[in-house]
Amino acid sequence: MKKMTQGLALLAAAPLVLAGLAGCSSSGGSGDGPVTITFQEQFTDAETAEFTELLKQFEEANPDIDVKLIRDNDSSYYDKLTTQITGGKGPDLVRVEPPRASQFIASGWALPLGDAAGSPDDYFPASLDAITKDGELYGVPVDVSALALFYRTDLFEAAGITEPPATWEEFTADAEKLTSGDAHGVGLFGGWGGFEFYPWLWQSGAQVLNDDQTEAVFNSPDAVRALQLWVDLQKSAMPAGMATATEDDLKGPFIAGDLGMMTSGPWMIPALQDANIDGKWAIAPLPADKEAATVLGGLDLLVLKNSEHPEQAKTFVSWLMQDEVQKEWASALGYLPVKASLYEDPTFKDDPSISAFSAVLDQARSRPTVPQAGDIDTALGEAVQAALSGSKSPQEALDAAVEASNKALQ
Repeated sequence: MKKMTQGLALLAAAPLVLAGLAGCSSSGGSGDGPVTITFQEQFTDAETAEFTELLKQFEEANPDIDVKLIRDNDSSYYDKLTTQITGGKGPDLVRVEPPRASQFIASGWALPLGDAAGSPDDYFPASLDAITKDGELYGVPVDVSALALFYRTDLFEAAGITEPPATWEEFTADAEKLTSGDAHGVGLFGGWGGFEFYPWLWQSGAQVLNDDQTEAVFNSPDAVRALQLWVDLQKSAMPAGMATATEDDLKGPFIAGDLGMMTSGPWMIPALQDANIDGKWAIAPLPADKEAATVLGGLDLLVLKNSEHPEQAKTFVSWLMQDEVQKEWASALGYLPVKASLYEDPTFKDDPSISAFSAVLDQARSRPTVPQAGDIDTALGEAVQAALSGSKSPQEALDAAVEASNKALQ
């Protein structure tokens, strides 16, 4: 497979502030000098290096606008942003996770982007759910990802399996066929909250919330059936301890050939390429039940309401989302393009690791975008852990999670 460059995963990096937080309100130059806009983010080292090069291009084309990066990888990033914004300050631009973007927009903290966002048709539909309000885009996706099925082609061949599983029945059968001794067929884990379980919930035909987003409904018979699938696989084809495991617990066994299948996203690809197991793994959409579905991840870019230079900030957004700029950003870092049309570009179309995610993203759905999304995710994650550990039945676990979610929604 084509080697993807470092930076695909949003890895934690040591905090480095390129400009002091105390000065993160935007300010203009004196007289006829350029206006300075601030962009607060959580870039990796590789992202910072590439984005700095892009900024040189932008500022050359727009000499009246300077962009100051504020890099903040501290765990209290969102708490600090909230304090700044509610205090009437804050940066001009922020890069945030979709559930946070939805909360910012619902709180009135972001500005509609108008033409700066480009056409909604340029993007994968699910990537716009969190940043759309009353038919207007209040942000743009600047990173997209989704869960897919990663599988060991060599183990499949040895077990006589010719294709990745397309249905739950095939998935279960393949997982059990791949399980022998210390080797296991699949790993599905509960250590990331509800994120890993959302696709299976939707595949079953269940929904997280009712149509008007006022009530949690993920304890339906279909939802229980989805969680029961995980519980059954824990007994027959998964390593012990999946209730609290995370992807890090499965990456090693997968690379070593002791795990046949796992779910992950594009951030997994560099580790597999560095492991020198080319030709022994591949990517496919998750198996389907009543529906085909996966969960969308990523990051969104917003212009905040407190910006002193909103038009200049929107000019930057418009420039950043140009096809050629996005192509340079994604290809330099090995990222998935955020624009659907770019998957037809030879740069990405000829890379099987990236092109495989085009079909995956077509199935992607966004997590809840209500302000209480974090509470719902936590409750769902606790339900998955309780069921996998055996402390509650799937029905009991989901009933408790729905009760907790509805209390938060009141």
